[in-house]
Amino acid sequence: MLKVASFGKLLLSFLVLLSFSLSFYADRTEAAYSFQAKVNADVLNVRSQPGTAYSIVGKLKQGQVVTVYEQKNGWSRISYGSLKGWVASQYITATTWTGYVTATNLNFRSAPGGSILGSLPKGTAVKVYGADGSWLKVYASTLNKTGWVSSSYITKQKPATTVTKVVLKVNTNIRKGPSTSYPILYTEKAGTFMEKLGVSNGWVKVKSPGGVVGWVYGPLVRDPNTVLKGKVIVLDPGHGGYDSGTMGKTYLEKTLTLRTALELKPLLENAGAKVILTRSSDTYLSLTQRVNISNNYKAHAFISLHYNAYSSTSSGVMTFYYSSSKDAPLAGSIQSSLAASTQLRNMGSKYGNYHVVRENKQPAALVELGFLSNPTEEKLVATTTYQKKAAKGIYNGLFRYFLTR
Repeated sequence: MLKVASFGKLLLSFLVLLSFSLSFYADRTEAAYSFQAKVNADVLNVRSQPGTAYSIVGKLKQGQVVTVYEQKNGWSRISYGSLKGWVASQYITATTWTGYVTATNLNFRSAPGGSILGSLPKGTAVKVYGADGSWLKVYASTLNKTGWVSSSYITKQKPATTVTKVVLKVNTNIRKGPSTSYPILYTEKAGTFMEKLGVSNGWVKVKSPGGVVGWVYGPLVRDPNTVLKGKVIVLDPGHGGYDSGTMGKTYLEKTLTLRTALELKPLLENAGAKVILTRSSDTYLSLTQRVNISNNYKAHAFISLHYNAYSSTSSGVMTFYYSSSKDAPLAGSIQSSLAASTQLRNMGSKYGNYHVVRENKQPAALVELGFLSNPTEEKLVATTTYQKKAAKGIYNGLFRYFLTR
């Protein structure tokens, strides 16, 4: 008898603990998925289970606000203070609440578990006004649609403001809606960064830098974080060691080329590129050694950095290529971005029979970053401000070059 009694007590304790655990779990689930609703009937019966055949456990008055935890088959599981039970859903009106997407891209569906109508990026705000089990009925203003999402990826806590960007790969038509049947609002230039607002049927909803909201075809945009990621880029600071290069009144070419390379390197690395320097100090390398580094690493791009000399009034930046098919696209992209960034005279990209580009099996360009023979320009190019602008210009050129590659 003692053993039976002890077992009974143990079983009772286990059942109490289990009941507490299930209640705790239910409370956590209800806190995550619940929403508020107002009673719209004069008197509303609260029943023990979803159906008129079940007993009435309480009554509610018009205007009282209840918490709704679940909706199914025309009934809603609610609580009002200590009163808990089920009410007919037609006699309560949902008070919407704002939820935020926590998934990277959350599927937006036609019904609980239904077909996918689009997706919502992380941080997107939605209006929640219904529930069915673990599914929430929401309105997404970014898609201008009502649909269903998994409650597991919706939170009531507003996230820190984050903006997802895309970049246009080519000149692109921005349309009023997500298909070619919608009218064109305007055409945006390749390389433009735009805010990503949503996705529907292979189209991306975007906001332009000027605030215009429209739609672009998905394959025409790209995540900017992927453009330079994994690219092997060899930076070749020209000259070095006993080879000083050209000389201004104050500065040596070999010194400035290394400064530019060291300024550019972290920009590229922060974008995910693997950067190789042919030299990182004042040392001499032959032209063949420089080319071999590029070929051995199978560089996606080789950039040889130089400063120019001619007359005391010469001014500007230029970029040379050898092969019109292999090198010219790289040189052209760097040159236009460099000129735009530095605001020096744009001398263009042009053919040049230089060993480091001629003998290079990889796409290669030789950049002239200003004239040290011009005293005014020499002072300018040696400033920290110019070095940053030059590095940013070359970075932008490489970004544009790899945008469609």
